Amino acid sequence: MISINKTIVFLTLFSTPQFAAAHSPIKGIDNFYSGLLHPVFVPAHLLLLIALGLLVGQKGVTENLASFLAFLITTALGLIAAWFSVGGEKEMYLLSGAAIIGLLVASNLPMRSHWCVIIAALVGFLIGMDSTQEALTGRKKFVTLFGTGIGIYLIFLYAMGLADHFNKKPWQKIGVRVIGSWIAASSILVLTFSFASSSGS
Repeated sequence: MISINKTIVFLTLFSTPQFAAAHSPIKGIDNFYSGLLHPVFVPAHLLLLIALGLLVGQKGVTENLASFLAFLITTALGLIAAWFSVGGEKEMYLLSGAAIIGLLVASNLPMRSHWCVIIAALVGFLIGMDSTQEALTGRKKFVTLFGTGIGIYLIFLYAMGLADHFNKKPWQKIGVRVIGSWIAASSILVLTFSFASSSGS
């Protein structure tokens, strides 16, 4: 069995900012597939999407359909903002969000449904807005952003479905909480390294 420490180290290395191919199209593949894979290759996006999906699934999908709809709508609005290249670097906000939501998943504290809606709406808009493709224009940019939207929705849905499926037995719920703690630990470590490097320079 892989130890928790090894898993945290792996996730930390995976989440290190300099490894991210942040907002450049992936060379050699179609614009749609480049956009589709974009959330996977931006670790801050991936961690935050998985954390949010686990949170909504953990609280019950049927009880939180409003959160799902809020996420879909605000992600689309964020991608529209990305079309106009609105906003600057948001990696710190994304990692902070992943850490906070990861801790919420790990603690599994009772939460009113309207808080899930607010969190889902904020995450959707932030990730959508941070998905800008400044190197592209016109049709290529539209196709890439459309693919990115599909990729964002798929990651969120898979994480939500996973948490909802494993929300029936106590040992399954513990597994979901452990994943949330790994996400929180990874995000906090990367934030710590970033602050340390910025203060040292």
